[in-house]
Amino acid sequence: MSAQEIGKISGLVAVNSLMAMVGGTLVALWLGKNDPGFVHNGPLAGLVAVCAGSDLMHPIWALVVGCVAGALFVWMFTLTQNRFKIDDVLGVWPLHGLCGAWGGIAAGIFGSKALGGVGGVSIMSQLIGTLLGIGIAVAGSFIVYSVLKKTVGLRLDAEAEFIGADLSIHTISATAERESGW
Repeated sequence: MSAQEIGKISGLVAVNSLMAMVGGTLVALWLGKNDPGFVHNGPLAGLVAVCAGSDLMHPIWALVVGCVAGALFVWMFTLTQNRFKIDDVLGVWPLHGLCGAWGGIAAGIFGSKALGGVGGVSIMSQLIGTLLGIGIAVAGSFIVYSVLKKTVGLRLDAEAEFIGADLSIHTISATAERESGW
């Protein structure tokens, strides 16, 4: 999709995207013990991770990048939910944040000519760029959430939280059993 027209399509990008997706799927299937959430997000983890280097690396390394991304997603989603008790139901941070950071660094590693890549990429530039991107995201998030907290607040009151945002804010139910029209 990034080519935006048929004449600019790269076979290497297509193959690497497929290889990373397969790697993410297989590892998420295995480590996630066939959990549908992991099986469906494993391919996305691989695709997110390979984006930065899909035009640089050999397809074997794209498979490896996808495998690592699938593992990172399963492990960090599980840790985030169970040990850290952070409510990231969709796994946005491990899927896009962590797998994206891994992909940025992996482009610098596996894009080198020494590992069969196209070359023209530096591990240090990829590492600095990835860390800079993380820094900007953290700083921007801090600013936005600080403004929101001071102006409208970030939490519902206790009663609305107990009822749930679907009913208290949107006046709809999240489950069919609670809907009168069903």
